[in-house]
Amino acid sequence: MALTVSLVLEDSIAEGLGIAVGDRLTHINGERVRDFVDFIYFEAMPELDMTIVRPDGEEYQVSIEKDETEPLGIAFEGDGVGKCRACVNKCLFCFVDQLPEGMRKSLYFKDDDWRMSFVMGNYVTLTNVPEQEFERILKRKVSPLYISVHATDDEVRAQMLQQPRGRGILDRLRRLKEAGIYFNCQAVICKGYNDGAVLEKTIADLAPLMPNAMSLALVPVGLTGHREGLCPLDILDPKTASDIIDIAEKWQKKLYAEYGTRFVFCADELYIRAHREFPPTEEYEDFSQLEDGVGMVSLFNQDVRETIGAFGRAPRYREASIVTGVDAAPYIERAARLCEAQYGTHIYVYPVVNEFFGHTVTVTGLLTGGDIARALAGKPLGECLLLSNTMLRDRQDTFLDDMTLQELSGTLGVACRPIDPDGYSFVQAFAKNDNL
Repeated sequence: MALTVSLVLEDSIAEGLGIAVGDRLTHINGERVRDFVDFIYFEAMPELDMTIVRPDGEEYQVSIEKDETEPLGIAFEGDGVGKCRACVNKCLFCFVDQLPEGMRKSLYFKDDDWRMSFVMGNYVTLTNVPEQEFERILKRKVSPLYISVHATDDEVRAQMLQQPRGRGILDRLRRLKEAGIYFNCQAVICKGYNDGAVLEKTIADLAPLMPNAMSLALVPVGLTGHREGLCPLDILDPKTASDIIDIAEKWQKKLYAEYGTRFVFCADELYIRAHREFPPTEEYEDFSQLEDGVGMVSLFNQDVRETIGAFGRAPRYREASIVTGVDAAPYIERAARLCEAQYGTHIYVYPVVNEFFGHTVTVTGLLTGGDIARALAGKPLGECLLLSNTMLRDRQDTFLDDMTLQELSGTLGVACRPIDPDGYSFVQAFAKNDNL
């Protein structure tokens, strides 16, 4: 594919060369430009020979000499991605397969695009990446990537992904390391599949790939109430969750002594299910797996403690409310009481049971507008209802059930205010001073 120019920055190199919106970039330094990954790779070079096609079909060449860090100043239609690459797996634990019927069509699309792993931090399995494309990853030095390993045992991984191409992940990870590419890993833990001895093997196999293998997140499988006809899976019980934590902690001690990093980290949900205390904040190191639910509670608690006095004592509201998932409720409740003492605001905390996906789904980000509306009907809400913006589509104004923030506000008769899911934003929401 060619990249179609959608924006040319004023006073940029591209403008000086006469590149215009609608032009198509086809080749750089004699190589075909397939997507933004190719473009980023070449843009970092000091000398570029570019082939460009005008909308009328005229082809012309431009040559550039520039600093390696100097951008050309152009953007492309669709962010230069083109068609998103679909998943070829039939994972036993696939969350998309567990969605209820009647949701918007885009939610049923299973993406597994390594380019989005590079840009957005999406986890990918690499099973839809043929050898030629994998060679491009190595050649372009695409780093960091986020790899869904699940298990390094070939048979277990193939079984979990329901995909023969699931075999061979360890070989590919070794090749990434040899190419100087860095990557984070995850394992979605399914009881009886990749826990126990299989998990031990996975950690043991990945550890020698450090530092290129930057971390491994252990995440419990998410099961909804819509698994009709799917492979039977068990939700992780307290003992299983605790056993996984024990394995992780054993390896953390070993790897920290040998490599100076704990490498393997458990998602918050595992500690909650195991009824165990979270590790100290410093043991999460650089919080590299925060988006995978690793260390969010500890970081939230720390941020609340450190910022509770930063905004003075002037309250924003006399009364306010906040809605949360079941898992986070005790920590939100604790933070609310601290804010209540600091600002004098009366804060109602409402944990909401997930009826839309099922009671086994307990995280805040998967709450829907309809469930919130039903759970909070007739409840005192104060002057404002606060909610995490992770509940909203692309953190805009639409919930997963397509109810909008405005519709929820109208239904409950109260202003609804989305906030970032961090302790700083939580405290600031109750303070009058917005400038700090």
